[in-house]
Amino acid sequence: MLSLYSTLEGKKEEFKPITPKKVGMYVCGPTVYDYGHLGHARTYLAFDLLHRLLRYQGYEVNYVQNITDVGHLVNDSESGVDKIKQKAQETGESPGDIVRRYTEAHFKDLRDLNILQPTTSPKASENIKEIIDFVEVLLHKKFAYVTDLGNVYFSVARKSDYGKLSRRGVAEILTGTRVESAQDKRSSTDFALWKAAPHGNTEMTWESPWGRGFPGWHIECSAMSQKYLGDTFDIHGAAVEHVFPHHENEIAQSEAATDKPMANYWVHSGMLTINGSKMSKSTRNTVTVQDALKTYSSNEIRLAMYLTHYRKPFDFTKQAMQQGVALRGKLFSAYASDLPEKTAPEVLEEVIAALEDDLDSPRALQVWSEGALKFNRADSDQLFAIFGLSYIRIEEIPRAKQLAQEREQARSSKDFLTADNRKAEIAQMGFEVLDAEGGTVYLPH
Repeated sequence: MLSLYSTLEGKKEEFKPITPKKVGMYVCGPTVYDYGHLGHARTYLAFDLLHRLLRYQGYEVNYVQNITDVGHLVNDSESGVDKIKQKAQETGESPGDIVRRYTEAHFKDLRDLNILQPTTSPKASENIKEIIDFVEVLLHKKFAYVTDLGNVYFSVARKSDYGKLSRRGVAEILTGTRVESAQDKRSSTDFALWKAAPHGNTEMTWESPWGRGFPGWHIECSAMSQKYLGDTFDIHGAAVEHVFPHHENEIAQSEAATDKPMANYWVHSGMLTINGSKMSKSTRNTVTVQDALKTYSSNEIRLAMYLTHYRKPFDFTKQAMQQGVALRGKLFSAYASDLPEKTAPEVLEEVIAALEDDLDSPRALQVWSEGALKFNRADSDQLFAIFGLSYIRIEEIPRAKQLAQEREQARSSKDFLTADNRKAEIAQMGFEVLDAEGGTVYLPH
């Protein structure tokens, strides 16, 4: 029976979907102004494991992951420059060009990491009507106000339980905030639902009842999750950095509008550091997904990250990644050997039980690794599917198969130079070459 740790409740809870055998899950997607980095990958891989486990258990999963293509200001501030506009100014391109390039790059990252595509990936810019309608509800219910400058803010003082997700009081929010307060807000804790556009600015802005402008970052997710999943849905997830203020603000505005819980389970993945330090573009301590894939395969990245529980911090180091490399080799070597006709039932049950215990992937992988030769081929295939591992046989790639045949012929004729060259070419195509007494084994990376 699946249990998940809910940040809102501060404990693990048995998962009970709203509708039997159906799950609505919303995971905050990227702001598309740059290439995705390993921090993003860590979050999407965590929820890919959950997505795959739910499907294994027979659930129909409606997985919504938004695309933020407007409204996310630099430093998450209430005033200033949109991140996408800033990137466009730096490069001399249009915001549309920036959005297209980095949206395509995001989906390429998902494909290259063998992450299942979301059911729906709505863009904020394509849901402006829904956002405006949502703001109007909040204004009608007196949870929001319009200023003389044409901005619309959510009044935090009107929501008595504000701070329940992050467990922060108003005083702590005021002292701990890192954003500069806009001058027309009634309170420093209030946050933007709609921002007025500078006079004459029509780019990335829309007409509204309060004048031309653009949505605030937080309201986008509330409007789109409601549109695609309803007033209350099963699982809302993202990285732990989103607990405050993003998810805290989402809960406040959504529950103020509907008088219902926004989501029943709030799930957050841990931070990713690089060699013990927080990722930072200013110090160039950032690794993009595509850069990581130049050194490690998607299988190795997935296994390395799953060796750490999704709620704990993951430190991207050579040692951590080598653990993923070694585990990939061990699991794939076992798969390439003679496996039993039937799986030992206790080991499969133990792997699934670990995953059902709040996605305890480290424990699940330990059990699988120690008993890899106890799983038959069908159950091994099922575990590959749950963990998103891709096992490609060399026979499936014609050019690689041909190189393997040429290598075997060269070895038979003692042409070791040609054999070594073919081995190198096969390795470049993503296969580890292992020569053993029983013959050569070609393991995919």
